[in-house]
Amino acid sequence: MKEYTIWKDKTRYTKEIVVNCRHPQCSDSNPGTADLPLQTINTAAKIVKPTEKVVICSGIYRESFRPVNSGSGPEGMISYEAAPGERVVVKGSNIFSVKWKQKMVLTDELPDDSNIFTWSRKIWYCEIPDSFFDPQYNPFKLKNVEAIEHEDMPWARQIKDKAPLKLTRGLIFQNGKRLTPLANNDDLRLVEGSFFIDHDTNILYMHPYDNKDPNTDLFEVGTKENIVKPMQIGLSYIKIQGLCFEHCANSLVRTGSGAVTALGGHHWIIENNTIRQNNGSGLEFGYFAFEEKSPDPLNIQPRTDENPGGMIIRGNEVYQCGTAGMRSFIVHEGFVIGNHIHHCGWQDAENHWECGGIKILLARHTLVKNNVIHDIQGANGLWLDFDNKKSRATGNIIYNIQTIQGGIYVEASIEENLVDNNIIFNIDGNGIYLNDSKNQHVYHNLVANVTGHVVHGMKASDRSIDGVFFTSEGNSVKNNIFVNGGKSVFLDPAKNTSDNNVFVCSKEPDTIDLPAVKKSGFEKKSQSLRGHFVINEDIPYLYLSSKSTIEPVPKIALVTSDYHDRNHEGNTVVPGPFVDINEKEFFTLLE
Repeated sequence: MKEYTIWKDKTRYTKEIVVNCRHPQCSDSNPGTADLPLQTINTAAKIVKPTEKVVICSGIYRESFRPVNSGSGPEGMISYEAAPGERVVVKGSNIFSVKWKQKMVLTDELPDDSNIFTWSRKIWYCEIPDSFFDPQYNPFKLKNVEAIEHEDMPWARQIKDKAPLKLTRGLIFQNGKRLTPLANNDDLRLVEGSFFIDHDTNILYMHPYDNKDPNTDLFEVGTKENIVKPMQIGLSYIKIQGLCFEHCANSLVRTGSGAVTALGGHHWIIENNTIRQNNGSGLEFGYFAFEEKSPDPLNIQPRTDENPGGMIIRGNEVYQCGTAGMRSFIVHEGFVIGNHIHHCGWQDAENHWECGGIKILLARHTLVKNNVIHDIQGANGLWLDFDNKKSRATGNIIYNIQTIQGGIYVEASIEENLVDNNIIFNIDGNGIYLNDSKNQHVYHNLVANVTGHVVHGMKASDRSIDGVFFTSEGNSVKNNIFVNGGKSVFLDPAKNTSDNNVFVCSKEPDTIDLPAVKKSGFEKKSQSLRGHFVINEDIPYLYLSSKSTIEPVPKIALVTSDYHDRNHEGNTVVPGPFVDINEKEFFTLLE
Protein backbone atom coordinates (compact mmCIF):
# COMPACT_ATOMS: atom_id res chain seq x y z
CA MET A 1 0.00 0.00 0.00
CA LYS A 2 1.25 3.47 -0.85
CA GLU A 3 2.16 6.00 1.82
CA TYR A 4 -0.38 8.28 3.42
CA THR A 5 0.68 11.88 2.77
CA ILE A 6 -1.10 14.51 4.83
CA TRP A 7 -1.68 17.98 3.43
CA LYS A 8 -1.27 21.22 5.42
CA ASP A 9 -2.96 24.54 5.90
CA LYS A 10 -0.59 26.98 4.16
CA THR A 11 -2.88 29.99 4.38
CA ARG A 12 -1.58 33.43 5.31
CA TYR A 13 -4.74 34.81 6.83
CA THR A 14 -5.46 38.38 5.75
CA LYS A 15 -8.40 39.23 8.01
CA GLU A 16 -9.91 38.30 11.36
CA ILE A 17 -13.65 38.52 11.98
CA VAL A 18 -14.19 38.71 15.74
CA VAL A 19 -17.21 37.21 17.51
CA ASN A 20 -17.65 38.03 21.20
CA CYS A 21 -21.09 37.46 22.71
CA ARG A 22 -19.98 38.86 26.09
CA HIS A 23 -18.69 42.19 24.75
CA PRO A 24 -20.99 45.06 25.84
CA GLN A 25 -21.03 46.44 22.29
CA CYS A 26 -21.51 43.14 20.45
CA SER A 27 -24.05 43.20 17.63
CA ASP A 28 -24.59 41.32 14.39
CA SER A 29 -24.69 44.67 12.61
CA ASN A 30 -21.10 45.42 13.70
CA PRO A 31 -18.09 45.08 11.37
CA GLY A 32 -16.63 42.23 13.44
CA THR A 33 -13.58 43.96 14.90
CA ALA A 34 -12.19 43.53 18.41
CA ASP A 35 -13.85 46.80 19.49
CA LEU A 36 -17.09 46.16 17.62
CA PRO A 37 -17.46 42.38 17.49
CA LEU A 38 -20.28 40.30 16.09
CA GLN A 39 -22.66 38.62 18.53
CA THR A 40 -23.18 35.27 16.77
CA ILE A 41 -20.94 32.83 14.94
CA ASN A 42 -23.57 32.25 12.30
CA THR A 43 -23.43 35.88 11.19
CA ALA A 44 -19.69 35.50 10.67
CA ALA A 45 -20.29 32.24 8.78
CA LYS A 46 -22.38 34.14 6.24
CA ILE A 47 -19.64 36.62 5.32
CA VAL A 48 -16.24 35.00 5.91
CA LYS A 49 -14.23 34.44 2.72
CA PRO A 50 -11.05 32.56 1.70
CA THR A 51 -7.91 33.64 3.61
CA GLU A 52 -10.11 34.93 6.46
CA LYS A 53 -10.64 33.50 9.93
CA VAL A 54 -13.48 33.80 12.39
CA VAL A 55 -11.98 34.33 15.85
CA ILE A 56 -14.45 33.48 18.61
CA CYS A 57 -14.01 34.80 22.13
CA SER A 58 -15.00 33.05 25.35
CA GLY A 59 -18.65 32.53 26.02
CA ILE A 60 -21.67 30.30 25.56
CA TYR A 61 -23.19 30.54 22.09
CA ARG A 62 -26.65 28.97 21.90
CA GLU A 63 -26.91 28.63 18.16
CA SER A 64 -26.04 26.51 15.18
CA PHE A 65 -23.79 27.99 12.55
CA ARG A 66 -24.01 27.30 8.87
CA PRO A 67 -20.95 28.04 6.70
CA VAL A 68 -21.84 29.60 3.36
CA ASN A 69 -18.50 29.84 1.54
CA SER A 70 -15.71 27.42 0.70
CA GLY A 71 -12.04 28.10 0.96
CA SER A 72 -10.09 28.15 -2.28
CA GLY A 73 -7.31 25.67 -1.42
CA PRO A 74 -4.52 24.99 1.10
CA GLU A 75 -3.34 28.60 0.63
CA GLY A 76 -6.85 30.05 0.84
CA MET A 77 -8.66 28.36 3.71
CA ILE A 78 -11.47 29.65 5.91
CA SER A 79 -10.99 29.08 9.63
CA TYR A 80 -13.37 29.08 12.60
CA GLU A 81 -11.35 29.03 15.79
CA ALA A 82 -11.35 29.93 19.45
CA ALA A 83 -9.37 33.02 20.42
CA PRO A 84 -6.04 31.98 21.95
CA GLY A 85 -6.49 30.67 25.49
CA GLU A 86 -10.26 31.20 25.51
CA ARG A 87 -13.09 28.73 26.09
CA VAL A 88 -15.88 28.73 23.52
CA VAL A 89 -18.95 26.53 24.03
CA VAL A 90 -21.51 26.24 21.24
CA LYS A 91 -24.71 24.69 22.56
CA GLY A 92 -27.61 23.14 20.73
CA SER A 93 -29.78 23.79 23.78
CA ASN A 94 -31.68 26.66 25.35
CA ILE A 95 -32.32 27.38 29.02
CA PHE A 96 -35.71 26.03 30.04
CA SER A 97 -37.16 28.28 32.73
CA VAL A 98 -40.45 26.90 33.98
CA LYS A 99 -42.40 26.23 37.14
CA TRP A 100 -42.22 22.51 37.85
CA LYS A 101 -45.32 21.17 39.60
CA GLN A 102 -46.51 18.15 41.52
CA LYS A 103 -50.08 16.94 41.91
CA MET A 104 -50.77 14.01 44.21
CA VAL A 105 -54.07 12.34 45.09
CA LEU A 106 -54.94 13.04 48.72
CA THR A 107 -56.67 10.62 51.07
CA ASP A 108 -59.76 12.80 51.30
CA GLU A 109 -60.37 13.25 47.57
CA LEU A 110 -61.00 11.13 44.52
CA PRO A 111 -58.82 11.50 41.43
CA ASP A 112 -60.21 13.88 38.82
CA ASP A 113 -59.66 12.66 35.27
CA SER A 114 -59.52 16.26 34.05
CA ASN A 115 -56.44 16.98 36.18
CA ILE A 116 -52.81 15.92 35.86
CA PHE A 117 -51.52 13.65 38.60
CA THR A 118 -47.93 12.61 39.11
CA TRP A 119 -48.72 9.58 41.34
CA SER A 120 -45.31 9.67 43.02
CA ARG A 121 -43.52 12.20 45.19
CA LYS A 122 -40.51 11.66 42.95
CA ILE A 123 -42.25 12.91 39.80
CA TRP A 124 -42.71 16.50 38.61
CA TYR A 125 -44.33 17.91 35.48
CA CYS A 126 -44.61 21.00 33.31
CA GLU A 127 -45.78 21.98 29.86
CA ILE A 128 -43.16 22.37 27.14
CA PRO A 129 -44.81 24.56 24.49
CA ASP A 130 -44.13 24.27 20.77
CA SER A 131 -43.06 27.93 20.83
CA PHE A 132 -39.94 26.94 22.78
CA PHE A 133 -38.54 25.29 19.62
CA ASP A 134 -37.70 26.48 16.15
CA PRO A 135 -40.78 26.20 13.91
CA GLN A 136 -38.91 23.79 11.61
CA TYR A 137 -37.63 21.42 14.29
CA ASN A 138 -39.16 20.12 17.50
CA PRO A 139 -37.13 17.10 18.65
CA PHE A 140 -39.75 16.12 21.21
CA LYS A 141 -42.23 15.52 18.39
CA LEU A 142 -39.82 13.34 16.41
CA LYS A 143 -38.66 9.78 16.97
CA ASN A 144 -34.97 8.99 16.87
CA VAL A 145 -35.68 7.39 13.50
CA GLU A 146 -38.89 8.42 11.73
CA ALA A 147 -40.89 6.12 9.42
CA ILE A 148 -39.61 7.80 6.24
CA GLU A 149 -36.04 7.47 7.50
CA HIS A 150 -36.50 3.74 8.12
CA GLU A 151 -37.10 3.31 4.38
CA ASP A 152 -33.42 4.10 3.84
CA MET A 153 -32.27 1.92 6.74
CA PRO A 154 -33.59 -1.62 6.12
CA TRP A 155 -30.67 -3.10 8.07
CA ALA A 156 -32.24 -1.69 11.27
CA ARG A 157 -35.71 -3.12 10.60
CA GLN A 158 -35.50 -5.59 13.49
CA ILE A 159 -35.60 -2.78 16.05
CA LYS A 160 -37.79 -0.35 14.09
CA ASP A 161 -40.48 -0.22 16.77
CA LYS A 162 -38.20 -0.72 19.74
CA ALA A 163 -36.31 1.62 22.01
CA PRO A 164 -34.23 3.62 21.45
CA LEU A 165 -35.28 4.08 17.80
CA LYS A 166 -38.86 4.82 18.78
CA LEU A 167 -37.92 7.23 21.58
CA THR A 168 -37.92 11.00 21.27
CA ARG A 169 -34.85 12.92 20.12
CA GLY A 170 -35.38 15.34 22.97
CA LEU A 171 -32.52 16.05 25.35
CA ILE A 172 -32.82 17.51 28.84
CA PHE A 173 -29.97 18.46 31.16
CA GLN A 174 -30.31 19.12 34.88
CA ASN A 175 -27.36 21.18 36.09
CA GLY A 176 -25.42 19.89 33.07
CA LYS A 177 -26.28 16.22 33.67
CA ARG A 178 -28.24 14.44 30.96
CA LEU A 179 -31.60 12.89 31.82
CA THR A 180 -32.59 9.51 30.38
CA PRO A 181 -35.65 9.37 28.06
CA LEU A 182 -38.16 6.64 28.84
CA ALA A 183 -40.82 5.00 26.68
CA ASN A 184 -43.28 4.58 29.55
CA ASN A 185 -44.45 7.20 32.02
CA ASP A 186 -45.06 4.54 34.66
CA ASP A 187 -41.34 3.71 34.80
CA LEU A 188 -40.26 7.21 35.82
CA ARG A 189 -40.57 6.48 39.53
CA LEU A 190 -37.96 3.72 39.17
CA VAL A 191 -35.29 5.70 37.29
CA GLU A 192 -33.75 8.73 38.91
CA GLY A 193 -32.72 11.32 36.34
CA SER A 194 -35.31 10.39 33.68
CA PHE A 195 -38.13 12.00 31.71
CA PHE A 196 -41.18 11.15 29.61
CA ILE A 197 -42.98 13.39 27.11
CA ASP A 198 -46.71 13.08 26.42
CA HIS A 199 -46.87 14.11 22.76
CA ASP A 200 -50.62 14.70 22.81
CA THR A 201 -50.57 17.23 25.63
CA ASN A 202 -46.96 18.55 25.49
CA ILE A 203 -46.72 17.63 29.18
CA LEU A 204 -43.19 16.76 30.27
CA TYR A 205 -42.85 14.45 33.27
CA MET A 206 -39.55 14.18 35.11
CA HIS A 207 -37.90 12.26 37.92
CA PRO A 208 -35.08 14.68 38.84
CA TYR A 209 -31.66 13.74 40.07
CA ASP A 210 -31.31 13.56 43.87
CA ASN A 211 -35.13 13.39 44.19
CA LYS A 212 -35.14 17.12 44.87
CA ASP A 213 -37.38 20.05 44.07
CA PRO A 214 -36.22 20.87 40.51
CA ASN A 215 -37.28 24.52 40.71
CA THR A 216 -33.91 25.44 42.19
CA ASP A 217 -31.89 23.85 39.37
CA LEU A 218 -30.76 24.88 35.88
CA PHE A 219 -32.47 23.01 33.05
CA GLU A 220 -31.34 23.08 29.44
CA VAL A 221 -33.30 21.49 26.60
CA GLY A 222 -31.81 20.50 23.26
CA THR A 223 -33.43 22.30 20.35
CA LYS A 224 -31.03 21.97 17.39
CA GLU A 225 -30.89 19.27 14.71
CA ASN A 226 -27.22 20.07 14.00
CA ILE A 227 -24.80 22.54 15.57
CA VAL A 228 -22.55 22.90 12.51
CA LYS A 229 -24.11 22.28 9.10
CA PRO A 230 -23.05 24.05 5.89
CA MET A 231 -25.65 25.76 3.74
CA GLN A 232 -24.91 23.41 0.85
CA ILE A 233 -23.26 20.09 0.13
CA GLY A 234 -19.58 19.93 -0.69
CA LEU A 235 -17.93 23.00 0.84
CA SER A 236 -14.15 22.70 0.99
CA TYR A 237 -10.99 23.93 2.70
CA ILE A 238 -12.54 24.86 6.02
CA LYS A 239 -10.90 24.61 9.44
CA ILE A 240 -12.71 24.28 12.79
CA GLN A 241 -10.36 24.53 15.73
CA GLY A 242 -10.53 24.70 19.52
CA LEU A 243 -14.32 24.87 19.97
CA CYS A 244 -16.68 22.89 22.20
CA PHE A 245 -19.98 21.60 20.77
CA GLU A 246 -22.66 20.06 22.97
CA HIS A 247 -26.38 19.36 23.55
CA CYS A 248 -27.42 18.53 19.99
CA ALA A 249 -30.87 16.89 19.79
CA ASN A 250 -30.01 15.04 16.59
CA SER A 251 -31.51 11.90 15.05
CA LEU A 252 -29.99 8.43 14.81
CA VAL A 253 -30.05 8.19 11.01
CA ARG A 254 -26.79 7.22 9.32
CA THR A 255 -25.97 10.41 7.39
CA GLY A 256 -26.71 14.10 7.69
CA SER A 257 -27.25 13.75 11.41
CA GLY A 258 -23.93 14.53 13.10
CA ALA A 259 -23.94 17.26 15.72
CA VAL A 260 -21.04 18.65 13.69
CA THR A 261 -21.31 17.68 10.02
CA ALA A 262 -19.15 18.70 7.08
CA LEU A 263 -22.15 17.79 4.87
CA GLY A 264 -20.16 15.99 2.22
CA GLY A 265 -17.38 18.55 2.14
CA HIS A 266 -13.76 17.86 1.33
CA HIS A 267 -10.43 19.07 2.70
CA TRP A 268 -11.62 20.18 6.10
CA ILE A 269 -9.37 20.29 9.15
CA ILE A 270 -11.34 19.58 12.31
CA GLU A 271 -8.88 19.64 15.19
CA ASN A 272 -8.59 20.12 18.94
CA ASN A 273 -12.34 20.45 19.47
CA THR A 274 -14.59 18.94 22.11
CA ILE A 275 -17.84 17.31 20.96
CA ARG A 276 -20.02 15.91 23.74
CA GLN A 277 -23.44 15.18 25.22
CA ASN A 278 -25.35 14.66 21.99
CA ASN A 279 -28.35 12.45 21.24
CA GLY A 280 -26.86 10.74 18.19
CA SER A 281 -23.42 10.87 16.56
CA GLY A 282 -20.94 13.59 17.43
CA LEU A 283 -18.99 14.22 14.22
CA GLU A 284 -19.72 13.37 10.58
CA PHE A 285 -17.28 14.01 7.75
CA GLY A 286 -17.99 11.64 4.83
CA TYR A 287 -18.62 12.34 1.14
CA PHE A 288 -22.24 11.14 1.27
CA ALA A 289 -24.19 13.85 3.05
CA PHE A 290 -27.64 12.21 3.10
CA GLU A 291 -29.40 8.93 2.54
CA GLU A 292 -31.08 8.52 -0.84
CA LYS A 293 -34.63 9.31 0.28
CA SER A 294 -33.81 11.96 2.86
CA PRO A 295 -36.41 14.76 2.68
CA ASP A 296 -33.80 17.39 3.54
CA PRO A 297 -34.03 20.16 0.88
CA LEU A 298 -30.24 20.15 0.54
CA ASN A 299 -30.21 16.49 -0.53
CA ILE A 300 -28.71 15.88 -3.97
CA GLN A 301 -29.26 12.44 -5.49
CA PRO A 302 -27.34 11.07 -7.17
CA ARG A 303 -24.26 13.04 -6.25
CA THR A 304 -21.96 13.19 -9.27
CA ASP A 305 -19.29 15.74 -8.34
CA GLU A 306 -15.69 14.79 -7.60
CA ASN A 307 -14.79 13.10 -4.32
CA PRO A 308 -11.25 14.30 -3.51
CA GLY A 309 -11.69 13.61 0.23
CA GLY A 310 -8.72 14.89 2.21
CA MET A 311 -10.51 15.26 5.56
CA ILE A 312 -8.20 15.71 8.56
CA ILE A 313 -9.80 14.86 11.91
CA ARG A 314 -7.14 15.40 14.56
CA GLY A 315 -6.78 15.86 18.30
CA ASN A 316 -10.48 16.06 19.15
CA GLU A 317 -12.16 14.77 22.29
CA VAL A 318 -15.58 13.22 21.69
CA TYR A 319 -17.68 11.72 24.46
CA GLN A 320 -21.18 11.04 25.77
CA CYS A 321 -22.67 10.75 22.30
CA GLY A 322 -25.68 8.46 22.02
CA THR A 323 -24.59 6.25 19.12
CA ALA A 324 -21.19 7.11 17.65
CA GLY A 325 -18.35 9.44 18.43
CA MET A 326 -17.50 9.83 14.76
CA ARG A 327 -19.48 8.38 11.85
CA SER A 328 -19.03 8.88 8.11
CA PHE A 329 -20.09 7.46 4.73
CA ILE A 330 -17.18 7.30 2.24
CA VAL A 331 -13.92 8.74 3.54
CA HIS A 332 -11.34 9.08 0.76
CA GLU A 333 -7.72 10.02 1.53
CA GLY A 334 -8.75 10.78 5.12
CA PHE A 335 -6.68 11.18 8.26
CA VAL A 336 -8.25 10.38 11.63
CA ILE A 337 -5.38 10.91 14.03
CA GLY A 338 -4.87 11.37 17.76
CA ASN A 339 -8.49 11.71 18.80
CA HIS A 340 -9.88 10.69 22.20
CA ILE A 341 -13.30 9.06 21.94
CA HIS A 342 -14.93 7.70 25.07
CA HIS A 343 -18.17 6.93 26.90
CA CYS A 344 -20.23 6.85 23.72
CA GLY A 345 -23.14 4.57 22.87
CA TRP A 346 -25.40 5.41 25.81
CA GLN A 347 -28.41 4.72 23.55
CA ASP A 348 -27.25 1.06 23.62
CA ALA A 349 -28.48 0.52 20.06
CA GLU A 350 -25.96 -1.93 18.60
CA ASN A 351 -28.55 -3.64 16.38
CA HIS A 352 -29.15 -0.25 14.79
CA TRP A 353 -25.72 -1.00 13.21
CA GLU A 354 -24.69 2.65 13.12
CA CYS A 355 -22.77 2.78 16.39
CA GLY A 356 -19.11 2.91 17.29
CA GLY A 357 -16.31 4.97 18.72
CA ILE A 358 -15.24 5.59 15.12
CA LYS A 359 -17.42 4.17 12.33
CA ILE A 360 -16.38 4.78 8.72
CA LEU A 361 -18.37 3.30 5.86
CA LEU A 362 -16.20 2.79 2.75
CA ALA A 363 -12.79 3.93 3.94
CA ARG A 364 -10.60 4.54 0.89
CA HIS A 365 -6.87 4.97 1.44
CA THR A 366 -7.62 6.39 4.88
CA LEU A 367 -5.32 6.38 7.89
CA VAL A 368 -6.80 5.87 11.37
CA LYS A 369 -3.89 6.30 13.76
CA ASN A 370 -3.06 6.91 17.42
CA ASN A 371 -6.64 7.33 18.57
CA VAL A 372 -7.66 6.38 22.10
CA ILE A 373 -11.11 4.80 22.17
CA HIS A 374 -12.64 3.45 25.36
CA ASP A 375 -15.78 2.83 27.38
CA ILE A 376 -18.02 2.29 24.38
CA GLN A 377 -21.38 0.61 24.97
CA GLY A 378 -23.17 -1.55 22.42
CA ALA A 379 -20.75 -0.79 19.59
CA ASN A 380 -17.34 -1.51 18.11
CA GLY A 381 -14.41 0.63 19.14
CA LEU A 382 -13.36 1.16 15.50
CA TRP A 383 -15.52 -0.04 12.61
CA LEU A 384 -14.34 0.12 8.99
CA ASP A 385 -17.66 -0.78 7.41
CA PHE A 386 -18.05 -2.30 3.94
CA ASP A 387 -15.81 -2.24 0.86
CA ASN A 388 -12.82 -0.63 2.51
CA LYS A 389 -9.74 -0.26 0.31
CA LYS A 390 -6.05 0.32 1.10
CA SER A 391 -6.81 1.76 4.53
CA ARG A 392 -4.87 1.33 7.74
CA ALA A 393 -5.74 1.24 11.44
CA THR A 394 -2.52 1.56 13.40
CA GLY A 395 -1.32 2.58 16.84
CA ASN A 396 -4.79 2.88 18.33
CA ILE A 397 -5.57 2.06 21.96
CA ILE A 398 -9.03 0.52 22.28
CA TYR A 399 -10.40 -0.78 25.57
CA ASN A 400 -13.48 -1.30 27.73
CA ILE A 401 -15.72 -2.07 24.77
CA GLN A 402 -19.03 -3.93 25.07
CA THR A 403 -20.04 -5.31 21.68
CA ILE A 404 -21.34 -8.39 19.87
CA GLN A 405 -18.76 -7.70 17.17
CA GLY A 406 -15.23 -6.50 17.95
CA GLY A 407 -12.82 -3.95 19.33
CA ILE A 408 -11.82 -3.37 15.69
CA TYR A 409 -14.13 -4.52 12.91
CA VAL A 410 -13.19 -4.56 9.21
CA GLU A 411 -16.38 -5.55 7.43
CA ALA A 412 -17.14 -6.89 3.95
CA SER A 413 -13.93 -5.83 2.24
CA ILE A 414 -12.26 -7.43 -0.77
CA GLU A 415 -9.16 -5.28 -1.22
CA GLU A 416 -6.39 -5.29 1.36
CA ASN A 417 -6.43 -3.22 4.54
CA LEU A 418 -3.92 -3.24 7.37
CA VAL A 419 -4.64 -3.52 11.11
CA ASP A 420 -1.33 -3.22 12.96
CA ASN A 421 0.34 -2.06 16.17
CA ASN A 422 -2.95 -1.59 17.98
CA ILE A 423 -3.46 -2.23 21.70
CA ILE A 424 -6.88 -3.76 22.32
CA PHE A 425 -8.02 -4.96 25.74
CA ASN A 426 -10.98 -5.52 28.02
CA ILE A 427 -13.39 -6.32 25.21
CA ASP A 428 -16.72 -7.97 25.97
CA GLY A 429 -16.80 -9.48 22.48
CA ASN A 430 -14.13 -10.30 19.92
CA GLY A 431 -10.77 -8.55 19.74
CA ILE A 432 -10.60 -8.06 15.96
CA TYR A 433 -13.51 -8.95 13.67
CA LEU A 434 -13.17 -9.63 9.92
CA ASN A 435 -16.47 -11.08 8.76
CA ASP A 436 -17.18 -11.21 4.99
CA SER A 437 -13.64 -9.94 4.35
CA LYS A 438 -10.67 -11.25 2.38
CA ASN A 439 -7.05 -10.15 1.99
CA GLN A 440 -6.96 -8.38 5.36
CA HIS A 441 -3.66 -8.07 7.26
CA VAL A 442 -3.65 -8.26 11.07
CA TYR A 443 -0.06 -7.78 12.25
CA HIS A 444 1.80 -6.82 15.43
CA ASN A 445 -1.24 -6.09 17.60
CA LEU A 446 -1.63 -6.73 21.33
CA VAL A 447 -5.08 -8.15 22.11
CA ALA A 448 -5.81 -8.90 25.76
CA ASN A 449 -8.70 -9.86 28.00
CA VAL A 450 -11.44 -10.52 25.47
CA THR A 451 -14.47 -12.72 26.03
CA GLY A 452 -14.77 -13.80 22.39
CA HIS A 453 -12.19 -14.76 19.78
CA VAL A 454 -8.96 -12.80 19.71
CA VAL A 455 -9.51 -12.59 15.94
CA HIS A 456 -12.73 -13.72 14.26
CA GLY A 457 -13.41 -13.99 10.55
CA MET A 458 -15.93 -15.94 8.51
CA LYS A 459 -18.28 -15.70 5.54
CA ALA A 460 -21.39 -14.40 7.25
CA SER A 461 -23.78 -13.37 4.47
CA ASP A 462 -24.62 -13.60 0.77
CA ARG A 463 -23.78 -9.97 0.07
CA SER A 464 -21.78 -8.88 -2.95
CA ILE A 465 -20.33 -5.77 -4.55
CA ASP A 466 -19.97 -5.19 -8.29
CA GLY A 467 -21.04 -8.79 -8.84
CA VAL A 468 -18.33 -10.20 -6.56
CA PHE A 469 -19.59 -12.10 -3.52
CA PHE A 470 -17.85 -11.58 -0.23
CA THR A 471 -15.83 -14.45 1.16
CA SER A 472 -13.48 -15.00 4.06
CA GLU A 473 -10.14 -16.00 2.58
CA GLY A 474 -6.64 -14.71 2.06
CA ASN A 475 -6.58 -13.11 5.53
CA SER A 476 -3.27 -13.11 7.37
CA VAL A 477 -2.90 -12.91 11.16
CA LYS A 478 0.77 -12.75 12.17
CA ASN A 479 3.20 -11.47 14.76
CA ASN A 480 0.53 -10.59 17.33
CA ILE A 481 0.45 -11.10 21.08
CA PHE A 482 -2.80 -12.50 22.44
CA VAL A 483 -3.26 -12.41 26.22
CA ASN A 484 -6.08 -14.18 28.04
CA GLY A 485 -8.22 -14.61 24.97
CA GLY A 486 -11.66 -16.05 25.46
CA LYS A 487 -11.12 -18.10 22.29
CA SER A 488 -8.35 -18.55 19.74
CA VAL A 489 -8.20 -17.16 16.22
CA PHE A 490 -11.30 -18.22 14.26
CA LEU A 491 -10.75 -18.39 10.50
CA ASP A 492 -11.15 -20.98 7.76
CA PRO A 493 -7.79 -22.80 8.10
CA ALA A 494 -7.82 -23.87 4.44
CA LYS A 495 -8.04 -20.32 3.09
CA ASN A 496 -6.39 -18.09 5.68
CA THR A 497 -3.14 -17.86 7.61
CA SER A 498 -2.51 -17.35 11.32
CA ASP A 499 1.02 -17.92 12.59
CA ASN A 500 4.04 -16.54 14.45
CA ASN A 501 1.76 -15.24 17.19
CA VAL A 502 2.30 -15.44 20.96
CA PHE A 503 -0.48 -16.67 23.24
CA VAL A 504 -0.04 -15.59 26.85
CA CYS A 505 -2.09 -16.95 29.72
CA SER A 506 -1.83 -15.18 33.08
CA LYS A 507 -4.78 -16.82 34.81
CA GLU A 508 -6.47 -20.16 35.25
CA PRO A 509 -7.95 -21.91 33.44
CA ASP A 510 -6.15 -21.45 30.14
CA THR A 511 -8.97 -21.01 27.64
CA ILE A 512 -6.84 -21.63 24.54
CA ASP A 513 -5.35 -25.07 23.87
CA LEU A 514 -2.56 -24.15 21.45
CA PRO A 515 -1.52 -27.77 20.66
CA ALA A 516 -5.10 -28.48 19.58
CA VAL A 517 -5.16 -25.30 17.49
CA LYS A 518 -1.97 -26.38 15.73
CA LYS A 519 -3.60 -29.66 14.74
CA SER A 520 -6.32 -27.66 12.99
CA GLY A 521 -3.74 -26.07 10.68
CA PHE A 522 -3.21 -22.75 12.43
CA GLU A 523 -0.36 -21.41 14.58
CA LYS A 524 2.28 -23.92 13.38
CA LYS A 525 5.13 -21.68 14.63
CA SER A 526 3.22 -19.73 17.27
CA GLN A 527 4.31 -19.75 20.91
CA SER A 528 2.40 -20.29 24.12
CA LEU A 529 3.65 -19.09 27.49
CA ARG A 530 2.50 -18.36 31.00
CA GLY A 531 3.26 -15.06 32.61
CA HIS A 532 2.12 -12.16 34.73
CA PHE A 533 0.25 -9.46 32.85
CA VAL A 534 -0.95 -6.06 34.05
CA ILE A 535 -2.42 -3.27 31.97
CA ASN A 536 -3.33 0.01 33.63
CA GLU A 537 -5.52 2.42 31.70
CA ASP A 538 -5.09 5.38 34.02
CA ILE A 539 -1.33 5.98 34.00
CA PRO A 540 -1.09 4.22 31.42
CA TYR A 541 1.38 1.33 31.34
CA LEU A 542 1.80 -2.30 30.31
CA TYR A 543 3.70 -4.89 32.29
CA LEU A 544 4.39 -8.46 31.20
CA SER A 545 6.74 -10.93 32.81
CA SER A 546 7.33 -14.60 32.10
CA LYS A 547 9.89 -17.33 32.71
CA SER A 548 9.91 -17.84 28.95
CA THR A 549 11.45 -15.57 26.35
CA ILE A 550 9.40 -14.44 23.39
CA GLU A 551 11.13 -15.77 20.30
CA PRO A 552 11.75 -13.53 17.26
CA VAL A 553 9.80 -14.11 14.06
CA PRO A 554 10.26 -13.07 10.41
CA LYS A 555 9.74 -9.39 9.69
CA ILE A 556 6.69 -8.36 7.68
CA ALA A 557 7.33 -5.90 4.84
CA LEU A 558 4.08 -3.98 5.40
CA VAL A 559 4.98 -3.06 8.99
CA THR A 560 8.27 -1.18 9.23
CA SER A 561 7.93 0.33 12.71
CA ASP A 562 6.27 -0.25 16.07
CA TYR A 563 3.62 1.55 18.11
CA HIS A 564 6.16 4.22 19.11
CA ASP A 565 7.32 4.63 15.45
CA ARG A 566 10.61 2.89 16.24
CA ASN A 567 11.95 1.06 13.19
CA HIS A 568 12.04 -2.72 12.89
CA GLU A 569 15.69 -3.51 12.25
CA GLY A 570 17.12 -6.70 10.72
CA ASN A 571 15.27 -9.64 9.24
CA THR A 572 13.51 -10.74 12.40
CA VAL A 573 11.33 -8.94 14.94
CA VAL A 574 9.45 -9.77 18.10
CA PRO A 575 5.67 -10.15 17.95
CA GLY A 576 3.43 -7.42 19.27
CA PRO A 577 3.42 -3.64 18.92
CA PHE A 578 6.81 -2.94 20.58
CA VAL A 579 10.31 -3.64 19.27
CA ASP A 580 11.78 -4.20 22.75
CA ILE A 581 9.55 -6.97 24.11
CA ASN A 582 12.20 -9.68 23.73
CA GLU A 583 13.14 -9.62 27.41
CA LYS A 584 11.56 -11.86 30.03
CA GLU A 585 10.24 -8.79 31.81
CA PHE A 586 8.59 -6.10 29.74
CA PHE A 587 7.40 -2.64 30.76
CA THR A 588 6.26 0.14 28.48
CA LEU A 589 4.31 3.36 28.64
CA LEU A 590 1.40 3.48 26.21
CA GLU A 591 1.78 7.21 25.64
